[in-house]
Amino acid sequence: MEHANRILLLMASAVTYAFAFPPYGWWPLAIVSVAVLNGFLYYNHVSAVHGLMAGFWWGMLAFGTGLSWMWNIFGPLSLLLWGMLAVFPAAFGCVVALAWKRGLKGWRMALFIALAWTGTEFVRCELMPLRFPWMNLGLALEPWPLVSWVGGYGLGFLCMLTVAAIIFKAARARWLILIWVLITSSPGMREPIQADTVVKVAAVQAEGAATETYITLANKAPAETQLIVWPENTIPIDVRNVAKSELAKVQAFALQRKALLVFGTQTRLEGPKWQNTALTIDGSSVLGEHGKNHPVHLFNDGEHGKTALPIITTLGKIGTPICFDCDFHDVVRKMTLAGAEFFAVPSMDAAGWPARQHIQHSQLFRVRAAENHRSMVVAASSGVSQIIDSKGTVIQSLAPMKSGIISGSIERRNDLTFYTRTGWLTPWVALALSLIWTVRLLAFSKPKMPQPADVSLN
Repeated sequence: MEHANRILLLMASAVTYAFAFPPYGWWPLAIVSVAVLNGFLYYNHVSAVHGLMAGFWWGMLAFGTGLSWMWNIFGPLSLLLWGMLAVFPAAFGCVVALAWKRGLKGWRMALFIALAWTGTEFVRCELMPLRFPWMNLGLALEPWPLVSWVGGYGLGFLCMLTVAAIIFKAARARWLILIWVLITSSPGMREPIQADTVVKVAAVQAEGAATETYITLANKAPAETQLIVWPENTIPIDVRNVAKSELAKVQAFALQRKALLVFGTQTRLEGPKWQNTALTIDGSSVLGEHGKNHPVHLFNDGEHGKTALPIITTLGKIGTPICFDCDFHDVVRKMTLAGAEFFAVPSMDAAGWPARQHIQHSQLFRVRAAENHRSMVVAASSGVSQIIDSKGTVIQSLAPMKSGIISGSIERRNDLTFYTRTGWLTPWVALALSLIWTVRLLAFSKPKMPQPADVSLN
C-alpha cells in the first residue's frame, strides 16, 4: 500500500509540474515536483529499469498536461510527441537509479543528479532532431535573478542540485534553503535608463491582413515612435523581387512616419526554396535582413538561415531574430555578442492554436531578454505581443487573439552579461560531465547495495 501511495504521489507531482508554467506560473510547484521525483528514486531504491519507467511516466504526464494544446494541432500524433519528450526524464531516472546502486551518496550524488538532469534536458531542448525547449525547469524559475549569470539551464542545474542535496542527505544541505530564499526574494537592481539610450517603439498585432491594414494599425502609434515592428510573415512573398509594389507601400509609410520598420516577409531562393526573413527598412532603403535560423519543425517554414548578426541603423544596432529563433539560446546570444543593443522580433503563433500555447511561448522571449540584458519588442501575429525591458520584465503586452498595437520605450545597452560571455556553456559542461561520469560508473563500478524489491510502474 505504501508503494502504491508513492506511485500515486509521483504521478500527481508530474501533473503539478505543468502548473509551474504559464498561464499559471506557480514556479514553486516545479521544485516540489522534481523533489518528489528524486524522493521516489531515493526511497524506493529502484533499479535502472524502474527508474527509467518512473521518469518516463513522470514526463508523459507532465508534458501531456502542460502541452495538452498539442492535441488541437496534431491530434493523436500528440501522444507520440509527448512520448518522445518523456524519453529524457526517463533517461534521467535510469542513470540516477544506476548511480544510487553504484554507491554514490551525499554531495557526489547530488552533483551527479544535477548534471544528469541538465544534460538530458539540454539534449531534449536543443540537440535532438525534434528539439523542443519548452517546459524546462529553468523556465519555471523565470523570476530568479541569477538568469543573467547561468541562463535558464543553469537555473535548472542549481535548483536540482539543491533539491537532490537535501533529499540525498548531503552534509549541511539545508542551509541551501536559506540561500535560495534570500536569492529569490531579492528585488534585484533596477538601473535608471539614460535619456540618450531611449528608443520609442511600437508593435502591431494582426494576422493574415492586407498591407493597408497593418499600415492603418501602425498609424495609431504615437507620433514620436522611432521603430515599428510587424509580425512574422506580414507579407508572405518576396517583396524585393516578386512584390516590389508592396515594398513601395511599406517604405512610403516609413517615410511618412519618419520611423524604421521591421517586418516579416520571404526571400526567394533557388527553385522552390525560400527563406523566412525579417526585413529592416527606412523610408528610402532596405537596411538589412535576417534569415530565420530555426524554422519550426513539422511545418513548411523555409530554409535555415546561416547568420545571426544585428542590423546597423540610425537607432543603433538592432537584433531581428524571428519567432522560434528566440526559443533557443544561440541566436539572441550571438546577436548580442555581435553588438545588438536591443531586439525587434517578428513572431507568429497562429490564431487557430489555443491561447495557452501563445501564452507559454511568450515566456521564451522574456528569458532571452533577461539572460542577455537586452530589451525586446515582439510583434506576434495573434499574440502575445510584448515590450520587454532588459531584466525580462514586461512593460506592455497585448493578449492573444486580438488585433491592435502596443507602444512604449526601451533602452539600448552594449554591456555583456556573464551568461552571454561564458555562462551559456553551463549545459554543455553538464552534458559532457554527466556522460563521462555515467560511462565511468558503468565501466568501473559495481553495485554496492542489496537489491530490494523494485516498484513496478508497468
